Amino acid sequence: MFSVMVQNAKTGTMIETPEREVAVINQTFCDMFDIPGPPNQYVGLKSNQLFLSHAPMLKDPARFLKTVESTVYSKESIVDEEITFINGKIYARDYIPIYEGHVYIGHYWEYRDITEKKKAECDLRKANKKLEMLSMKDGLTGLNNRRSLDKQLEIEWEYAQKEKEPLSFLLFDIDYFKAYNDTYGHIQGDECLKEVANIAKSVVFDEPAFIARYGGEEFGILLPRANQYEAIKMAEAIRQQVEQRGIIHQASDLFKCVTISVGIMTVVPSENIPPISIVHQADQALYEAKRTGRNRISVYSHHKEADSNV
Repeated sequence: MFSVMVQNAKTGTMIETPEREVAVINQTFCDMFDIPGPPNQYVGLKSNQLFLSHAPMLKDPARFLKTVESTVYSKESIVDEEITFINGKIYARDYIPIYEGHVYIGHYWEYRDITEKKKAECDLRKANKKLEMLSMKDGLTGLNNRRSLDKQLEIEWEYAQKEKEPLSFLLFDIDYFKAYNDTYGHIQGDECLKEVANIAKSVVFDEPAFIARYGGEEFGILLPRANQYEAIKMAEAIRQQVEQRGIIHQASDLFKCVTISVGIMTVVPSENIPPISIVHQADQALYEAKRTGRNRISVYSHHKEADSNV
């Protein structure tokens, strides 16, 4: 019964004597290692002779043979050790030292084809990675979303704190955007958001900046290692290009075209300041820019909310 079970098993099975002679070997094992059958002809032969003659089909034959020898020497059980063949097949290998009472009487090897399982796992990882990436993107503009910005902020904050470097954050939104939607409809409003997003993307294209749609008509840009002057320069470049694009906005109280207001905060992070504070302070600066006329830049100051208006 045992012989029939082994010979018909879907797993490659080989049992050796303590002297490494083949005692039992099945057809599945022979097929895996491209050993010509029938398997019974190999009973009594040294198992390492089989491996040596067919090692070239292994992806790393030297490592394989070394692992076999060290496993037999240690006589410690192994489960699910992965072996890769040059034909792309992946097998899980189990090893069990065989004892009768306290007497050591041989080795048991079993190989299972896990190629499809590994492929399925790989496909699942790729799908999960794609889903994760999609969850970090804004569906309308293709920019990063608020979730991804918050995550990146934590990373950049920790780095800037460690290196004692400045970190700047720009928060801007479209002036009178509600009036734009009311006048032209939400479909056209979406096109306006995409246009402004593309303008901002083109400005920061060559910069180490992280740009995201923060919510509604608001956009955020994280600028690692950027001082206040550099942040103002970038903000002004975006503001000018949006204005110069001349997107018609008859409901605007400014220039009858789409404009933006920008709030800026620059800080050298420290342990006693939470990362989200840079966002809150940029938001206060943005409020000041809108309060003082819109289509301008305001820079947050601890002493005065806006110490610079452009």
